Formats: sequence, C-alpha cells, structure tokens
Amino acid sequence: MDDKHGPFVVITYPEDSYLNGPLRNAVDKYLPGATILSSLKDAPKDEKVFQYGEYEDLDHERLFSDKLYLANSYTYRKGLIRKQYFANAIAYYVAKHPKSILKTAYPETFQLECAYADFLDDSLDEAFELRCTLEQNTSDTFILKPSMGDRGDGIRLFKNIEQLQAIFDSFEEEEEEAEEDGDYNAESSKHGIILSQMRNFIVQKYMSNPLLLKEYGNRKFHIRTYVLCVGNLTVYVYQRMLMLFSETSYEKPSNDTGKPIDIAGHLTNTCLQDDTDKTVVVEFGKSSLSESSKKKILNQINSITAEVFKSALEADRINFQPLGNAFETYGLDFLVDSDLNVQILEVNAYPDFKQTGSQLKSLIYELFECTFAKAVLPFYSGSSKEAENLKSVLSIKDGFC
Repeated sequence: MDDKHGPFVVITYPEDSYLNGPLRNAVDKYLPGATILSSLKDAPKDEKVFQYGEYEDLDHERLFSDKLYLANSYTYRKGLIRKQYFANAIAYYVAKHPKSILKTAYPETFQLECAYADFLDDSLDEAFELRCTLEQNTSDTFILKPSMGDRGDGIRLFKNIEQLQAIFDSFEEEEEEAEEDGDYNAESSKHGIILSQMRNFIVQKYMSNPLLLKEYGNRKFHIRTYVLCVGNLTVYVYQRMLMLFSETSYEKPSNDTGKPIDIAGHLTNTCLQDDTDKTVVVEFGKSSLSESSKKKILNQINSITAEVFKSALEADRINFQPLGNAFETYGLDFLVDSDLNVQILEVNAYPDFKQTGSQLKSLIYELFECTFAKAVLPFYSGSSKEAENLKSVLSIKDGFC
C-alpha cells in the first residue's frame, strides 16, 4: 500500500459495466489522482475510503461503525422499495397529514397476501375492503403487483374477483408447466412469478386516463426520476427526467369482463421493448409537451418526492434508516393523467441506468457528476459543489455522522 495514495475509491463493478464510464469520469473530475481499487480488502483501514458497488458487495457492518467508510447504499430501506411497506408508510402518513399531496398523488391501494391460488377466496376475506370494492365495482380497472416484483413480472390488470382468480390460477399453471419442463425462468414464465415465493401483493385502482401524446403514437408512458439521498437526510431530485414509453398504442381496458385484459400497451418498462425500433425513451425536458405543462408536472414531482421521504422517515424508521456516511440514488416512477395530475407508482433501489439508452447516456454522466458533487466530495473535503440540475427538496439533517 506504500505506493498508493488517497483519496481511495473502491469500484466493485466490472470494467465493462455500463456504470464504469460515468463513475470514472466523476472520479477524475472531483477526485483527481485518486487510487481506484477493485476490492475493499485492498483499501487502508485508517484512511477515508469510498466504495461504489452492488448492495451485496458493500460492508454494511462497517457502515454502522466506521466514519472513514462511505458507501452508495443505505442498509435498511425496504420501507421505500417494497411495495407493501411503501403503501403502509403512505397510508400512515396521510392519516396524520390529510392535506399532504400524497392523499391524491398515490393510487388507492389494498394489500393482498396469497401463496396459493386455491386460497384466494380466504385471502380476500382477510382483505375485506378489497373484496367489497371488487364486488361493488362496475367500471374501474385494478392492477395487481407483486410486492417485490420488477421488470413487469407478475403485473396484471383485472376488473372483478373472477378475473383475479383466473390470474392466480395462471400463475400456478405456468409455474407447474415450467417445472415439468425443467426450465422455469423469467422468459418461460412470460412475466409470471413463482406464486409461493411472491405471496405479498398490492392491488391499486388503475389510472385509465393517462396522458397520451400524438407525437409519440398515443403510447402510454411513465416518468423515471432519479433521486439522490445524502446522509441522514438531504433529498435531491435530478431535474433531467426520462419518459419511458410502451411499445404499442394505449387502449382503455375493455369493459368486457369475461375476457382477460391484455397488458400490451399498459406496461412501460423499457426492458419489455428490446426488439422494437420505436422511440421508447425521451428526455422529459426535450419532449413535445408545452413548457407550462412541463413546469406543472415537474413541480408536482418535486413536491411528491419530498413527501415520500417524509412519510418513510415518520412512519417506518425501522425499515428506512438513512446513514450519515452513506448515500443512495433511487429511481422513482410517476404517471401523469390527462389533466396533468401526477401520481407516484414506486421507488426502485439500484435503478437500471442502462434504460436511458446510448443516445441519452450524457444524462447519466451528469447525474454521477452531481452525485459526487453533493455526496462524495463532502466526505473527503467537508464541502460540496454546485450541481446545476440537482434540486434539493428536503433537508432533515446536514453533514455526515
């Protein structure tokens, strides 16, 4: 170690990773001359060390005991990233703060626990409000989401209990067929799930009037917003956002409740559009929306984001514990309806930056520069730098522990 000098930076991503370029560019800009290591074991114990890597690669025990160690993730944050915990926190917060923007900016949500299709009826007895809502429903569409699902797996639309039962039956049928063939995986399941391992679900009223833009083929989209949380806790919203589009044009779910609802045109995950030649990612600020519409949407996103993190702090400090010597970048997903009202869908840890695409990769380079300016540089020097497109929306406590 004698021939190496600080600042010490540990990057535990492979060199061919999408993040390698943005990371090293930010290091060169804000920590020139830094020693970049590929293993935390090679870093000194008595000097400041910053590690950027996957959650499993970080030393979480050290995060709670060593002020000389900085990492890019909090240890406890399932209060945000697991859908049932997230729903609970918002419900608790809105009950105490009925004037919060979250009262209208988060869909009406029910929780459902069901490990086997045969037990759905019993599960609905436990989720009594959901059962009553579905039995009384005549026009609304609902969306089913596994609490820990991603990439669109397990997401389904339905209108009544019969359709919901058919969905759970199909999960078990797909799992049984794949197990018989010995090839159960994400592709063979057609975005299904292993039901017995995904017993926690949420059910939400589906936004059936999303904002559609003819310039993009009237395809549904959601807005991906990158949010940087620093220490315990300052929250920044990256003002350069992405619009992620479905592959096909949107059609309102049919009222013909005798048929399964096709989810094509309803899912906007870019991982589902790998083979299309259509534009599926657009920078929000450069979209065809009017400037006044962009401003209205952006203001709501900033306000909603601040309230989301307030709710996690107030309602579930066990499952969301920001640390002074850590930071984390989340991907928040928002929907916009035809009246320009914004709703938050979910919070994602370790968002897939690759969905930005090669044409907008400069957006990610700037995001990482902003991250270093506000989260990494203060760890080494005690002061931050200006970050042009990073807006502070919440500050609970400044500085490191």
